[in-house]
Amino acid sequence: MKSKTSSPPAISNAGPLIHLAKANALPLLKALYQTVIIPQEVKTETVDKGKQQGAPDALQIEKAIQEGWIKTTQIKLNKEFYEASKTAGLHTAEATVMQYAHQNQITALLDDEPARTFAKTLGIPTRGTLGILIQATKNQIITQQKALKLLDKISEIMYLNAQLYKLTRKTIQEQ
Repeated sequence: MKSKTSSPPAISNAGPLIHLAKANALPLLKALYQTVIIPQEVKTETVDKGKQQGAPDALQIEKAIQEGWIKTTQIKLNKEFYEASKTAGLHTAEATVMQYAHQNQITALLDDEPARTFAKTLGIPTRGTLGILIQATKNQIITQQKALKLLDKISEIMYLNAQLYKLTRKTIQEQ
């Protein structure tokens, strides 16, 4: 995989990390962003709890942390942001991801629709697992053929309705 030069980091919630790691595609994040930041809550969910459950993807994420391109950080949610995110039905980890992305004007990697909707209302750029595949194809980090194989693999890992699957497939083929 070739890497883009000097792009801003992104901050990630658990979903994209888990989905990409299960598809053996976690390095796409490094190629797109060089650095991915995760709140301590996301590290706990993806690595600590994942290892307790014997999930192999947890080891891939832990290795990326050890390599230094995934960086954990402690984020203190401000009260106003916390209240707004709770009203929107978001988890604490999602709220911390969005608060950090908002404060630092970087992309938030999120898969859950309520979190993505909340982020859009705040003007936070978002990208989900499927968007990462599309961007990696667009940036010629992976070939269309590889992206389509990853899409099929990811469709077995996470729920995709038929319409979203077809739209993502079409978008990849148009790159």
